Amino acid sequence: MTNQKLTLEIPESLFEQLHHLAELTGKSIESLALQSITSNLSSLSEKVHDLDELLSRVTPDNLHSEIDSGKPVGHEIF
Repeated sequence: MTNQKLTLEIPESLFEQLHHLAELTGKSIESLALQSITSNLSSLSEKVHDLDELLSRVTPDNLHSEIDSGKPVGHEIF
C-alpha cells in the first residue's frame, strides 16, 4: 500500500478541541483527526444518491410552483 501526504487546514477552534482531546487521551492530534475522518467516510458514501432515483420521487402532489424571490438585489440573473 502506497501512502500519500495530505496537508489539512482547519479552524483554530477545531485544532484546540483536537489538542485538548489529544492531551486527555494521549493520542496524537493527527491520529484523532484521521480517526474522525475515516469513521465518517462510510456514512458519507451512503448519502450518494442517483439523480434518476431522486427525480422518480417527484409527483404532482409534491411538485411546487415557481417561488418569487423579489427583485434582484445584486448582480444575480434568473
